Amino acid sequence: MWKSTFTGNETRIFRGKVLAGLLKVSNWKDNAYGELDGHMLRFKTRGFWKRHTQILSIEGERELGRIEYNMWNGNATIVYQDNEYQWKFGSWKRNKWTVTDSESVAHFTKKSLWKNQGEIEYEYISSAIILIGLFVNTYVQRISASA
Repeated sequence: MWKSTFTGNETRIFRGKVLAGLLKVSNWKDNAYGELDGHMLRFKTRGFWKRHTQILSIEGERELGRIEYNMWNGNATIVYQDNEYQWKFGSWKRNKWTVTDSESVAHFTKKSLWKNQGEIEYEYISSAIILIGLFVNTYVQRISASA
């Protein structure tokens, strides 16, 4: 289960009632950092017309991957440790999204329009990808709201 603050600056990831991870997004920049199951990542968004996000080690010294956005189609391509994943909305209401590769899938669901919380269902996919999937959703929602 995941829960975000009203502004989306902080997302908490739970297993039952136990806090398992956290994603914190900057108020003024599209940068963030987070941790889930020992995977500690930093996100740094760059570019003006063709924006992309670098996925970095928590110290910011090593690039682990990259996110390329396609805002017209509402999807993104994630490359993390030489594996490629596709992020996309599952419905026009933008309350469901998935992250997939050739072997696995993670399903994210937002419970309602008014509550910033939902569920995550996944098997055989890295916890880092779950964290990245939550970051991409937060980023896309912010860009859509400002457009």
